[in-house]
Amino acid sequence: MKINMNEKKNIPVVLFVGGTGSRIREETASKPKPMVEVGEAPLLWHVMKIYKHYGFNKFILTLGYKGEYIRNFLAKDKRGLFSEFEIILAETGENTKTGGRLLKAAKYIKNDIFLCTYGDGVSDINLDRLLKHHYGLKNVIGTITGVNVPHKFGIISHTKKGILKNYKKGHLMKEPINAGFMVLNKSYLKYLKKDCEVEEPFNKLAETGKMGVYFHKGNFGAIDTYKDLEDLNKIWVSKPFWKVWKD
Repeated sequence: MKINMNEKKNIPVVLFVGGTGSRIREETASKPKPMVEVGEAPLLWHVMKIYKHYGFNKFILTLGYKGEYIRNFLAKDKRGLFSEFEIILAETGENTKTGGRLLKAAKYIKNDIFLCTYGDGVSDINLDRLLKHHYGLKNVIGTITGVNVPHKFGIISHTKKGILKNYKKGHLMKEPINAGFMVLNKSYLKYLKKDCEVEEPFNKLAETGKMGVYFHKGNFGAIDTYKDLEDLNKIWVSKPFWKVWKD
């Protein structure tokens, strides 16, 4: 199935950018987590560049914690980092959960389908393939992206008497995680409540075969801790896997 370029231009991308980022207070005491810098540009910029590369350029930012920081940054964007994007700023409340944020931003979603992700994760995902996968599934109203990521900790196996049998570090988790990068039909919104997370309806919809999964076998990285931020900055200097766009 070939996706029409004009169709993609009209598909909005909802980005959750209102979280507090409590595990990385070194950076988020003064700014929302998506605005921490990787390679001298906010992580949010990196996420948006991935979508722009595939022709998606309408963004809805769900402002919450330190939302004024994002407003001020965009207003005083002297380097013009965000000038290439079409951006709508949606005030969704400082303590609102992601499901509630999406509901508050719904008035800006005019299409029957939209894309959605978190503002703190990057990947070399092919968004065209994700969208085609969603279109190819019957009866689904949402598709999430699954990836296998390395364990952060060493995994041990041992005998009943407490003797170490094996120690593994750096291998991939057997079960994939939700990487964000979702495709949602607008009808998904009716399953949300103002006080729920965006993922809450997943299991209910899965029972009736209405949720799909696109498995991405490539790379994924997200900032949860300060070490994650350091790691992404090191990768950016050497070989940034998510830099699918050309300078």
